[in-house]
Amino acid sequence: MLSRSHLRCSLPAFIIYGLVLQVQELQSAPFNVTGPPEPITVAVGEDVVLPCRFSPTQSAQDVEVTWFRDHFSPFVHRYKGGQDQYGEQMLQYQGRTELLKDGLAKGSVDLKIFRIQMSDRGNYTCFVQRGSDYDEAVVELQVTASGSAPLIVLERYQDGGIRVACRSDGWYPQPQVLWQDPHGRHLPSLSENVTQDKSGLFAAESSIILTRDVNQKLSCSVHHALHSQERGSSFYISDPFFQNARPWMTALGVVLVAVGAFLIIAVYLYKIKGKHEKKLAIQEAALRDRDAEIEKQAGELGEYCSPSYRGEASAGPISHLGFAPWRRYAVPIAEVNVVLDPDTAHCDLVLSDDCKSVKREDTRQDIPDIPERFNPWRCVLGREGFTSGRYYWEVEAVDGGGWTVGVSRKDVKRKGEIEFKPEEGIWAVGQWAGHFQALTFPNRTLLPEIQTPKRIRVSLDYDEGRVAFFSVDEEIPIFTFPLASFEGVKVHPWVWLGPGTWLKMWP
Repeated sequence: MLSRSHLRCSLPAFIIYGLVLQVQELQSAPFNVTGPPEPITVAVGEDVVLPCRFSPTQSAQDVEVTWFRDHFSPFVHRYKGGQDQYGEQMLQYQGRTELLKDGLAKGSVDLKIFRIQMSDRGNYTCFVQRGSDYDEAVVELQVTASGSAPLIVLERYQDGGIRVACRSDGWYPQPQVLWQDPHGRHLPSLSENVTQDKSGLFAAESSIILTRDVNQKLSCSVHHALHSQERGSSFYISDPFFQNARPWMTALGVVLVAVGAFLIIAVYLYKIKGKHEKKLAIQEAALRDRDAEIEKQAGELGEYCSPSYRGEASAGPISHLGFAPWRRYAVPIAEVNVVLDPDTAHCDLVLSDDCKSVKREDTRQDIPDIPERFNPWRCVLGREGFTSGRYYWEVEAVDGGGWTVGVSRKDVKRKGEIEFKPEEGIWAVGQWAGHFQALTFPNRTLLPEIQTPKRIRVSLDYDEGRVAFFSVDEEIPIFTFPLASFEGVKVHPWVWLGPGTWLKMWP
């Protein structure tokens, strides 16, 4: 048994030993940034706080925080060196953001956005850096808008009753219009129509036939699922309004419409009778011109696909893609077998054994941070580069969220903040925050008419300075950058991966 004096001597040493263990645990703990597991929902015009936390929390005064959307710069809000930075803030957020610094000591870097607008909805990235450690988390913001109270309009007599419409606008997300009888039972609508204006707000309209005694009293309600917001109106039509709702009126209307249509057709046929032969002659001339143009294009395609033009020993069969007009000048001669270069891959990217596919794991690998390696952006280059010639390869987005694919100059910046744009040596397209876009500068070019492809063909004509992209899924062109001069610098295949993304190179 230990004596009382021995315990008094051992107690301070025990306390010091415990404190040393705690410090060692804090120092060895990995730096981690987390956001909320579910989207944050807020109504238009209200303020919102986007939560974000980092751990461990020691040395919080040295933390640098950047909230951004599609790209690192321009940003939504930045905190660096103990002060807010506004030099490169996005125009739409100026005067509307605040980093809640009271929580910094506890590992909280929440961002408050004032007076929410419809354009604020989407994904936000919380990027936190402390010394050489950094991490990021994505926070989704959903914006709702409650529209106007339903307006009920009596439109016309139809099918022995009265056609009634219920209209409401100013909603987000898309609302649902419901009809109910006095007992709360839902009634089927005759027609429904939903439209969306330039600001993104929805307007909804639904119609129903109101008949005497059966459903003279009804209510119309409009609501959306988020926040369970709802607006409604009720109405009642008395018997005198149904006196003119007679079936014979409908029949008479149909007859009058038919007679009117017959008269219009007769007049139209009379007027065009004298011009018919002249139009036929014009059409025949147009057909002859079109046939001549087709023969000319076929000759050009035959010359392009011939062995002498393509530099091949013998002409092989022409694929179904070979006859598309845009491929006459866009498809390079050589198909490239792209192998990714592990020496350039960010430490969170895991390459397959054959270096033909890459997956973002967000688990830092214990590999040296050599000058060729991208950091902190999750990028990787193809091993082979080009200084002349025409080439193409394909990239398949097997799984995940955001990604961009394209080409990069060999001398592109590898460390620190990088802007994905031609002026920095990157020509690419990709999917991020729900938008498919080309990474042009100063503004990104949104491509809403293009369905985000699963497989993209990247086309490089080094000598001409052309970088173009095509959808293999739809067999259509996506985007072609303005001609560039690579100035003799080697150009490599290049990709960037968002959280959880997996890309595969073809062939």
